[in-house]
Amino acid sequence: MAESKMLNIHINTKRRRFYKTCSVISTSLIVFLGSANMSFSSELLLTGKVSSSAKQVVNAPQSSRWQIQIQWMEEEGEIVNEGDVIAVFDGSNEQSRLDQNIESLERQVLELEQLKMEQERKVSEAEGSLKLAIMRVDRARIEASVPASDVSRYDKGQYDLALQRALLEQVKAEEALQRALKERSTELQKKNIDNQKVEEEIAYLEGLLNKMNVKATLSGPVSYAMHPWTQQKIAAGNNLQPSWKVMDVQASSDFQIETWVHEIDAVGLQENTQVDLVIDAYPEQRFKGEIESISSQSEKKSQWSKSAYFPAIIRFVEEPDLKLLPGMSVRIHVNKGASDDA
Repeated sequence: MAESKMLNIHINTKRRRFYKTCSVISTSLIVFLGSANMSFSSELLLTGKVSSSAKQVVNAPQSSRWQIQIQWMEEEGEIVNEGDVIAVFDGSNEQSRLDQNIESLERQVLELEQLKMEQERKVSEAEGSLKLAIMRVDRARIEASVPASDVSRYDKGQYDLALQRALLEQVKAEEALQRALKERSTELQKKNIDNQKVEEEIAYLEGLLNKMNVKATLSGPVSYAMHPWTQQKIAAGNNLQPSWKVMDVQASSDFQIETWVHEIDAVGLQENTQVDLVIDAYPEQRFKGEIESISSQSEKKSQWSKSAYFPAIIRFVEEPDLKLLPGMSVRIHVNKGASDDA
């Protein structure tokens, strides 16, 4: 019994020492990881590219089909001038429909003129019939006004009957004229509406065709966009969906930095935070920048990861006295501590 009791005491003592050692190691590990995390997270490294705030973005235009083909694009990197054609989309279907509608409108305009002539003829006939009916009423009224003492009773009755018949014919002629006028108005209105529909369709198609030939609105280099499905640069011959970004033209001034911030890194990152910028084309130099804006709406970037990213714009505190071009890659060093303090 005594030996068993001593053995239990010895085991319990070792167990308490083991637990104490584990506790010390755990505490040290937590402190180490916390300090390491503070050390590693104090600076955030982002990548971005030079862009211009003066930018023309070319999107695939709306067409009569769910997809549209881009037939020609200006070479990437080419410097274009304002007014130059930079992209041509396939508008053959719209052009065919436009030609058909123009022919249809020309035919309908001729039909409208013929309809006007026909309706004018009917109205003229109705007006002539009414004038004739009025003349007959006037003549019948003169005959009916002869005193009964001057004619026989039979003739007097015939005159009165003729007047009544003439008045009835006048009423019918007036009604016929009103019908002719109403028919003319209705038929011409219907035909004008048909023509207006064709004219609106022509204007719509002409608007689409105008968007098929895209002209530069400013001078600068051309940059191609990435295909959202293949993650390759869009090229002539690609079939695109309306509103997809195709290319952009950026001015050689008003430079800024475009970047994307991971949803985790975006926590605590604020506008006006100072950053250090290293342009890869000039790695020996550093420039000061400032976060101008961070979007409140994230976007998915499946080619990077399953996470969400927030677009951000960084401006130079002082624009470098260097030859910058849109698309140049930039490394962005962000002091998260400074951002948190801000």
